[in-house]
Amino acid sequence: MDEGLGEEIGRIIGSVQSLRHLVPEGGLRKQEKVAEEMDDLISPEYEPYFLGNAALHICASCQRCGRCCREEREIAVSGSDCRRIAKHLNISLKAFMRDYTRPHSLSSRDVGDARMMRKNVGEPCPFFDPSLPGCRIHAFKPQVCSAAFYLSKMNLLICEEMVQFSSFPNCPADLDLRAKMADLASRLKNDPLASGELERFFYSDLPEAELFRKLLRLKGIEIYFGQEMAALLAGKLGLKRLPGNSELHDAAFLYAVLLTGRTSEQK
Repeated sequence: MDEGLGEEIGRIIGSVQSLRHLVPEGGLRKQEKVAEEMDDLISPEYEPYFLGNAALHICASCQRCGRCCREEREIAVSGSDCRRIAKHLNISLKAFMRDYTRPHSLSSRDVGDARMMRKNVGEPCPFFDPSLPGCRIHAFKPQVCSAAFYLSKMNLLICEEMVQFSSFPNCPADLDLRAKMADLASRLKNDPLASGELERFFYSDLPEAELFRKLLRLKGIEIYFGQEMAALLAGKLGLKRLPGNSELHDAAFLYAVLLTGRTSEQK
């Protein structure tokens, strides 16, 4: 095994093992019940694409090019989004909904309290600021914006249908991520020992590998459904807290490289 690659893999496996500090003494609680609840939220038929796209999302770094803000025609905002953004803007919820949103194009029976961002044809999102550039409420933006592109419902459907992970050639963040992934994939291809060690670890039933996959799924749920839902599930498991993206980043990167390579081979 290449010495440098071996050291890198060892460090990252060590970072996964260190996640055990999030587990309460005595171990996780209600695991079967929480697994059922997560399956109800995201059907297992979307695996491995939900986990893989969660890993890609964690690893991609939005470069705030504004393409989404300018070109996306419809942006859904939930009631929770509206409250969070209104608070950040220091305006009332009523004022925010009046000035920045419009009724959803679907019936409330289907979308609940969700609305659409008020956005005229040919104009960018009202929160796009070309001088930044990018979103001026970036840290508080709607959940659907936070989930794009990897964990959008449409992308999950496409991945499941095409039996492969999507790429987004017009997104600079995805282009940068794919270049880094291709570099590591090439190194692993030339080092079967390193590749085999990673395969054995990430797809094993070792407690730390299972914990990593569970935490990654929770992070995917946090991205897709919001922090409140993920925190509720984490609390039921007895986790001390949800891990930050930085705690999962390096392992998620390795996992994404392995998973995208595996699905490409299977196809």
